[in-house]
Amino acid sequence: MRLRFILKNSPYTLLFIALFSAFIINLLPGEAAMKSRLSLLFQIGAGINLLAGKNRLLLLLPVMAGTVIEFFFNDNPTTASFAKLLYLYFFVLISLVVLRQVMFTRTVCRELVFSALCGFLLIGYMGFFLFSSIELYAPGSFKGISAEIPLILNDLFYYSFISILTVGYGDIVAVSWPARNATILVVLVGYIYSLVFIARVVSDFTSRKL
Repeated sequence: MRLRFILKNSPYTLLFIALFSAFIINLLPGEAAMKSRLSLLFQIGAGINLLAGKNRLLLLLPVMAGTVIEFFFNDNPTTASFAKLLYLYFFVLISLVVLRQVMFTRTVCRELVFSALCGFLLIGYMGFFLFSSIELYAPGSFKGISAEIPLILNDLFYYSFISILTVGYGDIVAVSWPARNATILVVLVGYIYSLVFIARVVSDFTSRKL
């Protein structure tokens, strides 16, 4: 009963934990591909909990297909790229639910704060899946990344979050036009989100405290 209460009343908190856990899991020793899949399972579980309901769960069928491809057909670059597109669809779907929560919730509460934080992390994840799809479909789109697929994904995960955090070390560079355009898009979305939505939540939270 306690678990059911938490799942029902803290979906955005659980989603944030699942999204943030990837950074902790990546610090642990072990195979990169296995750690990536473990993180993804946590995130899919949290996403399913957020989208609980018969109508919404039907929308998760593509990501189930992506999971099958990820675990059993990931050796082929074409199928791997397709799986990343399916995951991109899943994270866009989750982002729309999160964005609705941030935009239309008027009462400042813990779930609103965590939903706002989830929105920012989701932009990084969507960037990662977008960049991965581009690189797997058209190898050489990014300069400075590894040659093997598991390491490529790690490099692009790093590149996506470094980009939206506007750090930009320059160790990985987008060289093809689709890759450059995708980078601009992800950074722009992250900047607008921080400027508009994060700022609004912080302002509302501060006003309530005062």
